[in-house]
Amino acid sequence: MTGETPNQADSATEIQAKRLTSVATLARPVQHDINNLLTVVFANLELLKRTAAPGGPQRQLDRIQEAAKRLEGTTRAILSLLRRPVGQTAALRMSDILRAAQPLLTLLLPTGGAFQLELPEEDPPVLLDRAAFEDALLAMAQQATEAMPRGGALRMLLELRDGGVALAVQHPEGMALPGLDALAALARTSGGTAEMAPDGLRLTLPAAPAAG
Repeated sequence: MTGETPNQADSATEIQAKRLTSVATLARPVQHDINNLLTVVFANLELLKRTAAPGGPQRQLDRIQEAAKRLEGTTRAILSLLRRPVGQTAALRMSDILRAAQPLLTLLLPTGGAFQLELPEEDPPVLLDRAAFEDALLAMAQQATEAMPRGGALRMLLELRDGGVALAVQHPEGMALPGLDALAALARTSGGTAEMAPDGLRLTLPAAPAAG
């Protein structure tokens, strides 16, 4: 019978941690390079759209532009995750976190319309460990991908509530998503509440104390 010894497991974990750190150091220059390349793409697309014939050529350029925008959003979300410090709680707007994670959540779910996000125009900052919250969101989306019935949807609705925010995570009734437990635990750690239901989770978080 073969297997890793404790020392081998510790060594592998250390190597993986160093690898992630090395990759994280590349995130900023890679993002800068991608931004420069996409600036060239968008600028030339605009020039082409001014002279392209109406009808098919314009629609083709619109599709290219939309694909470039999706690439920009997805790469920004991935590279931001790599740069994110872990184990740090800060005052953040939940809407900013969800909006930034949306490209990756949409990518993980089986079809483009399987993820639905509704956000208020403005919401107060709440105290939250952003890295842990994003990890829980991505884990939940991965579980939903495996459990989601055809035609089902994962819906997240953020609302203002009692000086803070309330986030409803809704899925087809009866579907098990263990990742919701991690979101609930984070809400309680941040001084909020969490209630499980057959069709999802509803959590509330109080507004962060005003600075100064």
